[in-house]
Amino acid sequence: MVLEKETEEKIFLAAQRVFQKKGYDGARMQEIADEAEINKSMLHYYYRSKEKLFRKVFQAGVANIFPSIIKILDSEISLRHKVEQIVDFYYSVFDSHPYLPAFVVYEMNRNPQEFRKFIESLNFKIPDRFIEEINSEIESGRMMPVKPHHFFLSVVSLCMMPMIARQMVQAIFRLDDDGYYKFLNERKELISRIIFNGIQP
Repeated sequence: MVLEKETEEKIFLAAQRVFQKKGYDGARMQEIADEAEINKSMLHYYYRSKEKLFRKVFQAGVANIFPSIIKILDSEISLRHKVEQIVDFYYSVFDSHPYLPAFVVYEMNRNPQEFRKFIESLNFKIPDRFIEEINSEIESGRMMPVKPHHFFLSVVSLCMMPMIARQMVQAIFRLDDDGYYKFLNERKELISRIIFNGIQP
């Protein structure tokens, strides 16, 4: 039983690497089997179809992101610290799973109805605490009028755009891989300042 669980986890991690790098259409079951260092028949024993394995990888990738973000938004820390923690979270996810942001966006657009159904099943929503905090900042005159949803999407967009569009960023700015990661680290330090300078009343 322990060996079976270890093998299943090994396959999942291998599939995660292959799917995130190549997407559903580009991945092959044989490639996943090779990555997991098992034969293809064993792969099919644990996961009968490519679709079933992909769905598990995709849902795990998405589910890894949303609860963490919601937890930050619903915490009692200041708004500035929330933004800083969200930035840190996205950069740490990208550091450990560099293909995940582009993978999620591509597959979300490949099958939008299934993605929406899955997100709705998770029952996530912007926490009331975060909405009240934004409204309080506006009412006190410390922030220009902006809907909480726009504020949140601005933070996420500033984090994710260079990760999703990595090839474009590297091409436009003539960056090799080292230069690209240096660029990301420079940008990480700017995001909070850009957000809070931009919402000054």
